[in-house]
Amino acid sequence: MSVLRNFSLFNFNSLKLESYVEEYVHVSSLAQLTEASNFSGPINYLGGGSNLLLKPKIAGRLLHIGVEGIAVTPVDDDRHLVRVGAGENWHKFVMHTLSLGIGGLENLALIPGNVGGAPYQNIGAYGRELSELVHSVEVFDLSTKDTRVLTNEECRFSYRDSVFRSKIVPHVIITHVTFCLGKLPLMTTYRDVGDTLSGCPPEEIDHDLIAETVIKIRQSKLPDLDEFPNVGSFFKNPTLTEQEYDRLRGKIDIVGFSHGETIRVPAARLIDAQKWKGQQVGNVLVWYRQPLVLVNCGGARATEFLDVAARVSDDVEQHYDIRLELEPVVMGNDS
Repeated sequence: MSVLRNFSLFNFNSLKLESYVEEYVHVSSLAQLTEASNFSGPINYLGGGSNLLLKPKIAGRLLHIGVEGIAVTPVDDDRHLVRVGAGENWHKFVMHTLSLGIGGLENLALIPGNVGGAPYQNIGAYGRELSELVHSVEVFDLSTKDTRVLTNEECRFSYRDSVFRSKIVPHVIITHVTFCLGKLPLMTTYRDVGDTLSGCPPEEIDHDLIAETVIKIRQSKLPDLDEFPNVGSFFKNPTLTEQEYDRLRGKIDIVGFSHGETIRVPAARLIDAQKWKGQQVGNVLVWYRQPLVLVNCGGARATEFLDVAARVSDDVEQHYDIRLELEPVVMGNDS
């Protein structure tokens, strides 16, 4: 096991923030994970780094989870259980399943990050949430050094949240995720997807075409990570009661989407209405095509992102009585 000290995480987070961890260990197997977790100080862990806001200093040891491997088990003619290591790149995994003729993940194409981070925050896009597709999640318990399997229900998925993020299940690291894929209806009801495919004959619309459509939409709206470092959506879409939604519509023309007994509204609409789109504060830019995205223009620090996010949230709250919540996870200390 190789332990690197005072290690820079600049190239391991999509915001390209400079951050140093006391000890860094890359982990590619359960045996290495067991060995690396034998540490008396604080332990953090990292996957693809696409949903992290890193502060300059991280105490203790950081485990970079690189467990790979994909195994497909047919259930019947239409369904497959697909077990994948947490260290696999998410988009490559999505495209791999489609290349095997296994549908279900196409609406989630081109989301940055690794597989392990997907259930952590219950990723979702263009009408599909990961929670609809997860069969089970395998975790390593840092306290007992044992592995166990959590069912979909035990993961307690909710909007951009899960049992892993809420810390109801403490001290665990996701090592593998098993998906149930294949026998799923095509999801084309999301407006952007539906509008793009409106001219296509229904018989030509399949999982591959939806993936291709989603990729094009994302590329047209979202900045290229290599050129404009970002974490995707910096804010969650607010979830309101019907009464709160009615009050909001008295202040702004906005369309909500039913989600159980609540209504979800687009945070981008609220941010855009306050004219934040395209504004740059210091080294942080509110993306001019999608105001949910904050971009590092070069040399930004975590405090700058938190400051801009607070200003945006304060503005939205002052005008609409809604407090926006951050989507990325904040890790580390300022000094």
